[in-house]
Amino acid sequence: MNAPDHTRFRVAVAPGELRIVQELLNSASISKAGGDVPDLLDAPDTAARWLAAYGIPGDSPGVGDLRTLRDALRRSLIERDHDPAGDTTPAAVETTVRVRLDADGAVHIGPGSTGIPALGERVLLAVHEAQLTGAWRRVKLCRNPQCLVAFWDGSRNTSGVWHDVRTCGNVANLRKSRARRAARAATAES
Repeated sequence: MNAPDHTRFRVAVAPGELRIVQELLNSASISKAGGDVPDLLDAPDTAARWLAAYGIPGDSPGVGDLRTLRDALRRSLIERDHDPAGDTTPAAVETTVRVRLDADGAVHIGPGSTGIPALGERVLLAVHEAQLTGAWRRVKLCRNPQCLVAFWDGSRNTSGVWHDVRTCGNVANLRKSRARRAARAATAES
């Protein structure tokens, strides 16, 4: 199966199953300074292409549920990293997974459905595993409010806040610098 094109936003790709989470997060519409980037799950033709990368027919029911999951994940990341004191309440998203005990005592957890519901289950299982291992803190949304692209923070101390320092980071740092200079100028005039 060919995964969706992660080069849409030129970001570092999350490892393993977290790549699916990142790709789902980045299927959302992003309003960037150069123009809006469309939602890949909104129109039937783009949703069909996106789903085909996972071997799911484009006319499968449940695209709305997948968007709901994506939007709930995005809201939870915004609240976690951007506005910890925010009043947002992420939507509760539930799914059914299959838990199997093998003869050797190994427990396996996997999707209990097929199609789009199975993809949603894979996403939630990947998030759960990442939360257990601590990798979930490395999946972030760009701090630029006009961007919010999902990226993998590979920095040593997980301090990354921009999906691309040269674009989003420079714009924000330039704004802060200008604000500091204006504040110093206003103080000097007083």
